[in-house]
Amino acid sequence: MKKILSLLLCAVLLAGVTCGFAGCAAKTEINEKNITAAVEKTAAALQEFDTKTLGKYVDSKTLGVIIPVAEKNEAFLKLGTAMFVHLTVEIVRIDVDAATVTVKVNNKDLYADASAFAYELNSHYSKMELLGLLNNQSFIDENLNPLIEKIEAAPMKSEAQEITLKVTQGKRNLVLGFDDAAEDAVSGGALGAIKSVFGV
Repeated sequence: MKKILSLLLCAVLLAGVTCGFAGCAAKTEINEKNITAAVEKTAAALQEFDTKTLGKYVDSKTLGVIIPVAEKNEAFLKLGTAMFVHLTVEIVRIDVDAATVTVKVNNKDLYADASAFAYELNSHYSKMELLGLLNNQSFIDENLNPLIEKIEAAPMKSEAQEITLKVTQGKRNLVLGFDDAAEDAVSGGALGAIKSVFGV
């Protein structure tokens, strides 16, 4: 009986140690401090287009598609960096009870350039053809480099926009949810323009 009890005690202790190393602690609490940290991490990750950090802190349908592509192709990483490097993010209010954070964002005005870029591609290629061309490096460079130059030359928007992000608990940090309006705002209108042209 003593041996059995000893084995059980060892098993419990081992489980506790393993749980600690495996991250079995309680999820990150939704409070002002942690929400502020999530916003700051997300803003920095967007500005640097740090795909790994974005994958941890952001829940976004569009970025969820873009990030895997960008991680495999440096041209898309450059595009992401150019699109978000001038982004500014300022917390307006935090609602812990509703699990939301409202932020004021501003970026370059990228709607016109992104719309023209998307319209040009859409008029020459089907969606299936474009998907096939994602592996064609010369095609990507030929099309993305001029867009990046236009983005770098674009003016800043005259007014910032307020957006409200839903806050959820991730495995080790809080996650910010970006809906279509939020994606459009942080990208200076670029993501909204492209989605509008391609009907997605």
